[in-house]
Amino acid sequence: MSTPTLPARGGGTVTEQLFRYAQDMEALMREHNRLQQHHQMILQSMGQEVPSADLLPHLLMRASPMYWVSDATGLITHASSQLHWQFARQMGALVGRNVAQLVRPPQEGLMEALAKRVAAQQSSAHAVQCRLEMAGPLPSQQDAVWDALLMQIRQGDKVEVYWFLTPASPGEGSLLQAQSAFAHQVDPEHGVMVANPFGTISSVNSGCCRMTGYAEAELVGKNPRMLSSGRHDADFYHDFWLELLDTGRWSGTIFNRRKGGQVFLLWQTVTMVENVEGQVVSYISTMADMSHTGPSSKRLEALAYSDPLTGLPNRRMMIEHLERFFAEAVGSHHALALLFIDLNRFKPINDELGHEVGDLVLQEVASRMRKALPHSHLLARVGGDEFVVVLSGAKHVQQVEAVGARLQLALKPAMFIKERSLTVGASIGCAEYMRDGEDMVTLLQHADAAMYSAKRFGLPFCRYDVGMDESDKPNLERDLWLALERQQICLVYQPQLRSDAARTVRGCEALMRWTHPLAGEVDPALFISLAERSGAIVPLGNWAVTQGCRQMRIWREQGMLEITLSLNVSLRQLRDPDFVGCVKKALEDNQLDPQLLEMEISEAQAMAFVEGDTRHIQSMKELGVRIAIDDYGISFSSLSRLNFLTISSFKINPQCVQDLEHSADARAISNCMVAIGQAMGIEVIAQGVETEAQARVLAEQGCRVIQGFYAGRPVSAEGLLQLVRDR
Repeated sequence: MSTPTLPARGGGTVTEQLFRYAQDMEALMREHNRLQQHHQMILQSMGQEVPSADLLPHLLMRASPMYWVSDATGLITHASSQLHWQFARQMGALVGRNVAQLVRPPQEGLMEALAKRVAAQQSSAHAVQCRLEMAGPLPSQQDAVWDALLMQIRQGDKVEVYWFLTPASPGEGSLLQAQSAFAHQVDPEHGVMVANPFGTISSVNSGCCRMTGYAEAELVGKNPRMLSSGRHDADFYHDFWLELLDTGRWSGTIFNRRKGGQVFLLWQTVTMVENVEGQVVSYISTMADMSHTGPSSKRLEALAYSDPLTGLPNRRMMIEHLERFFAEAVGSHHALALLFIDLNRFKPINDELGHEVGDLVLQEVASRMRKALPHSHLLARVGGDEFVVVLSGAKHVQQVEAVGARLQLALKPAMFIKERSLTVGASIGCAEYMRDGEDMVTLLQHADAAMYSAKRFGLPFCRYDVGMDESDKPNLERDLWLALERQQICLVYQPQLRSDAARTVRGCEALMRWTHPLAGEVDPALFISLAERSGAIVPLGNWAVTQGCRQMRIWREQGMLEITLSLNVSLRQLRDPDFVGCVKKALEDNQLDPQLLEMEISEAQAMAFVEGDTRHIQSMKELGVRIAIDDYGISFSSLSRLNFLTISSFKINPQCVQDLEHSADARAISNCMVAIGQAMGIEVIAQGVETEAQARVLAEQGCRVIQGFYAGRPVSAEGLLQLVRDR
């Protein structure tokens, strides 16, 4: 029975008038959302908290005429006017129905699971894409299959799931094509870029082309790195990828470079998109050009000179400040002193309590030092836990020492962070203009040398002295390039034991050690970090492959049973064009079975792979080399995201092992990891096993290989040979 249509004044039916009112209201809401989003971007760029910083769902709400909103069960609570009108004509009311009622029977359960999955996200993070096969009468066959992009919107305690829709033909197989359709719907006032899991651009909208100055054909197939401005350091991009991989989204201000060379400021959000199986299928980047926003553009430009964590001037600001001083100081008697400050006891806090606590400590340190200094002096954070104070007009040594004493006094009281009482100190080195150097580089080097002396001798404050020759301070980054030639690098081998009753040796991990003639045993984490930064990791890594394979041959000649040798590989090393050839030659020269060589890639690095990295991994697999994921559990990625590498094993991170004896949660996590490995046919190795109880729990859960101090500390080649013979 049809519903009677009532006449309405002014022409048209009541239903049609209501539809027009709904369209008008929706247009007003879109404009309101646009202004609100712009206001939020300005606030957050100034360091103020805002309810949401994600551009993507707001732009799609404004651009897409096809979307509905549901709760965590899939019950539709709102729909866009066009979609509501279309369904009202064809299938009856849309609001109040469940998404599961709108699709064909095989998809009903999937729809309910997707709504629940997206709503359960801890914050508005990654998006999920799926294909809907609609049921019921629709205007055309083209409307029967839709692509949907699901995103969570959180307003206080209220969580809603937005389903953005675009028609798709049944034969269309690429999810990226659907995302291209979404991208091109967005108003050209904003830019949208879609990239595949390897970082290659697959589509852009006209707004992105307008902002960057590139045509779509010039961007598609390229990497977004082509837009890099050079204003952001490696730490910025490290934090960017860490946040994106951990949370599924990154949002903030970033400087890019147009085709013509001009640097411009963007508000950008990058959203990870998964398919229904939880695999990453793309990254969608949405951009707002902040270069022409009136007074706010000056504030945003200042962000280029600020440390985002502490709000202090950054290294770039300090350098420009010193350059101005030296330009004005020529032929004058201007006074200036530099204090180079390095925190004590910060590294164990950051390593043991995590980066979140470490960041809060740095913020508190910055706040205390800023309050202890007169406004006329510049305090800058130049990296990590290092700060520099530029003292202008300090003509007497007593003035400089008094400032150093105030800084030490400010840092002395305990800090109460996350219900913990923490204390840090500082080593301060001082160099003065004219007395210790007449140019910026010399002055910075001498202040750094004085700081090193203060740290070495346990002093709170140290002035540079002519006797502090730079040769007294080991230049580890420089010396690392000579360490191989001087035979200061060696390999040690940490055993990996099977969890059977005999605790037989499955294999070993080769670890580099460096004995420096002045510094002694250098912390491996320190020199590996230096090697990564300087590029020395490439020759060091190639040497480790050659030496490790040579040692395997020597063990075989000594009658030792063949075991697996694991070697860590960094992205920089993997991307070296000679690396695969080096591995192949080492295997052939020593006549080794490639299956005995295992290359370990950290979980975080694997998640940052680009297409070329995967090709290099495939080349190693073609040699027969095993691939392992190291430190699994750090980035909380699903194993299915990593399994595109066809890995042979993964190593549970030590942090997931250390609480096994006392924590039911820790046991549940490790049990889940082991079960996933078994289900996927991947060998699971537990790292950081230090006690019999930990080994017993892991064995009961089905983990067949353990590594850690309980299995054995790193030993020499002779020590490992003896261990294998004893077992």
